[in-house]
Amino acid sequence: MNYTDSTMLIVGDVPQYFFDNVVIAQTQDITKTIHRPTKQDGPIIRKDRPWERVLYFTVSAWSVLQDVSTGEYRCWYEDFHVDPKGIEQTGSFSPYFSATSYARSKDGLSWEKPQLDYFRFEGEKTNIVIGDPDRFTKCEGIGVFEDPLDPDPKRRYKAVLDHVVGSAQKIEKGIRMTRDARDGLTGSVTVEIHHSADGFSWTPMEQGPRFGRHGPGLGDCFAVFPDVDCGVYRLLTRAAGMESVHYDLRRPRTDSFFPPNFPHDPARMNRRRVYLSESADLIHWSRPQCILAPDEQEDNLDDSYYGMTQFKMGEVYVGFLNVLHQVTNTMDVRLVYSRDGWRWYQLNKRQPWLSPSEREGAWDRYMVNISSAPVAAGDEMLVYHGGAANRHDWWIVGRKEGIQLPEAQDIDQVAYGLGVAKLRQEGFVSVDAGAVREGILVTHGLRTGNHGLSLNAACGKDGYLKVEITDQDETVLEGFSHSDCDTFTGDATCHRVTWKGRSHIPHRGTLRLRFTMRNASLYSFTFVEA
Repeated sequence: MNYTDSTMLIVGDVPQYFFDNVVIAQTQDITKTIHRPTKQDGPIIRKDRPWERVLYFTVSAWSVLQDVSTGEYRCWYEDFHVDPKGIEQTGSFSPYFSATSYARSKDGLSWEKPQLDYFRFEGEKTNIVIGDPDRFTKCEGIGVFEDPLDPDPKRRYKAVLDHVVGSAQKIEKGIRMTRDARDGLTGSVTVEIHHSADGFSWTPMEQGPRFGRHGPGLGDCFAVFPDVDCGVYRLLTRAAGMESVHYDLRRPRTDSFFPPNFPHDPARMNRRRVYLSESADLIHWSRPQCILAPDEQEDNLDDSYYGMTQFKMGEVYVGFLNVLHQVTNTMDVRLVYSRDGWRWYQLNKRQPWLSPSEREGAWDRYMVNISSAPVAAGDEMLVYHGGAANRHDWWIVGRKEGIQLPEAQDIDQVAYGLGVAKLRQEGFVSVDAGAVREGILVTHGLRTGNHGLSLNAACGKDGYLKVEITDQDETVLEGFSHSDCDTFTGDATCHRVTWKGRSHIPHRGTLRLRFTMRNASLYSFTFVEA
């Protein structure tokens, strides 16, 4: 089914991007480019405190936000106190626990771990924040978000997590024990949503969430996006039981962490995939529905969709899809988009948008992931990403499976961290003309009540961009022809177009734009107030 519709051309003052071709009526000598971010030196957060075990900067185990009132950058992340020896001895994942810690930054690049008084270790203040001093929260899958849909300032921040209750004394004992690779703790797990006024002190919501017929249970990946336009919360997650399929015991299998795969058998689809659930109150959620799953033809046999984060640009949902490659035990990130939040499409021919570093010894040599939306910083976006010099699970179950690699035998070889990459502001996709031939792009008739035009565009050497405006019937508006346009030759994320100095476009509601460009890139355009 074609997802496009003529109502998508009622654009108003919403920025128009080029993830798809909805607004394009015609092109000549125009191509499209998917832009990848530039990694900065890292990691910017790493293990450096005596109580820390494994800073688990993996999918849905960390969140980065910017406080709009202070400008401060805030990060919550999981400290994973796992015991590979205990797993080897018991065959169970139960001998472990986790804590959620906090870091902050003034510029988004240099981070500090404040000494807070919510939990102490050996008499010293720590940066552990999830739960109060009388409770211990094993918060795997922590996802923190600022909630614009809740007017109560005491509930400004929300967190979705897996939860285990214990005592503060057990935490310190557990840190000591797992730090020395001995037995950890056990506990029961459920899904909870907590709220907080400051992001430090957290309280479980009075009523727990329920996900349709799935009840209170989910998988272990959570990413909530409060969709202000719709007034609903959108949760990307894993469904309970998504790997619970029939396995024929007559067929051979190993003791691998990953179960057998069954190509072209929908009844036994068990690879990790992305589900969507919606709620208006954070309590009553729709039954999770699968929205993205590995394709039998386009994806490899061992690819699984580990988890995803979404955000919105204009009226387009943009997603970072974290893909796990089981055989190499590595992870990278793809760029996906949707017009309705349900039907998703992959960009860049399913090639990675963010990849692990190729350099041996790099801190993110084998895995990268993105679990938070990018943060605007002037004319750039800061794209935070987790990374690791180890693989996904060899270090956790390697001893149990007899894997003879250093990370499987020595937990001190395991090193996760948080990094950051930079991207042009809203510069994911551009339409481009080369330096040799002039390119032309013509839009469909676009309906708007505004009378000005702003561009996010960049020109290379001797490059330029001009805009001609016509009415719905292709008649050029007087004074707004190609020759009237003041040529743009620069690089700006918000350039106001003028025609012989005029910026006010007279029209009756529907316009077509004709872009003429050479050695230039157009990232977006917006109809603005004149």
